[in-house]
Amino acid sequence: MEELTPDLREQLAKRRASCIIAYLEPFRIVESDDIVQPWKVSIEEVNQRTWDYVKLHEIAGTIDIGLDKPYNLVVSRDGALALPPLNHLRSDQAAVEFFNRCLAGLLLGGVYCEAISVDSLDTGSIIDWKYVRTYRTGQAASNRFHELIRYRQASSMEAIQLMCPRTAHISHLTTAMKTGLAVLNCVARLRGDLLLKGVTGIARRDWSSGLSNLWIVIEQIVSHVWDQKIIGQAVTDGAPKSRRDQLSDNRTWTVAVKLEVLHQSGFLDAAALQDLSAARKARNDLAHEGQTPSETSAMAVFSALRHLLGAVLPEQRIPLFDLNLTDHAISDPFAPREPRRIEPQYWMEIPKLPNELELEQLEAKARLYVPGDGGC
Repeated sequence: MEELTPDLREQLAKRRASCIIAYLEPFRIVESDDIVQPWKVSIEEVNQRTWDYVKLHEIAGTIDIGLDKPYNLVVSRDGALALPPLNHLRSDQAAVEFFNRCLAGLLLGGVYCEAISVDSLDTGSIIDWKYVRTYRTGQAASNRFHELIRYRQASSMEAIQLMCPRTAHISHLTTAMKTGLAVLNCVARLRGDLLLKGVTGIARRDWSSGLSNLWIVIEQIVSHVWDQKIIGQAVTDGAPKSRRDQLSDNRTWTVAVKLEVLHQSGFLDAAALQDLSAARKARNDLAHEGQTPSETSAMAVFSALRHLLGAVLPEQRIPLFDLNLTDHAISDPFAPREPRRIEPQYWMEIPKLPNELELEQLEAKARLYVPGDGGC
């Protein structure tokens, strides 16, 4: 057995580096210019569980997220996001909050993402700086899915997602992250997880979650603006401490009053104030009366967020508001469906329940029956 010398120990440490892992949700394959062959899986590979699992572990690239050098966010082909286990990330809540800040950066930069929670964390390692390997798997559905596809244990119904998946290029993720983190750095109070949950609520038709989370985000931005524009100006003007303390009293200066002052001072236009007022009323009805907000109210708070961030960063385009959320949305199950011809490429037999086949045959016969023609 080879002696574990200091040189060998150093070599092993370089070949396997511990990391904390979360995943892009919804599922994406990440491509890179350094990877010659783009991701491709056939229906035969799905059915026979023979897809190239090694490629799912490959590192597509790294993204600068503001950590001290030489640390970056490592991204694998299957959308795993790996962070070094730095001291300030070694509690579950700290790691979740940091991941959500990164995901919020991607969202603001135009890449739709959803928030993670404690059960979305994996631990693992980076091997030879080529692969991301997970060991301890979180209990979230996304983590379970990645575990199954990485071990080639996913069923055909699950693994079908490997065919024609959403894709993202590492360069696009890098640009989106840079844009989004610039916004978050400008508004330090803005919580990434609340932004993610709010936008997800809008996409998933969960109007209460969308409105309540985005309204908290709006209050955080309003507090930031109030400190910068109103209290900051008072400090610049040499106002006494008593006046500065009075301007900081949230009992006197409620959000509604702050918004009106910001409007009167020209910071917010009439359209922004109208959306903000509608969103605030819907939020109060939800909080105090338990009244579920309407789709119109939820969209008003999203529009208000766009107005507010546009006022804070007038020179910067925020790609979040260019996203087509319907591309990730759950459609209204009660809305009439547009007739369309379905041309399936692949199909499978659905196991029948007792007497179900007989029922379907009778229903088909009833649809073909024309009254008065003597038969069907």
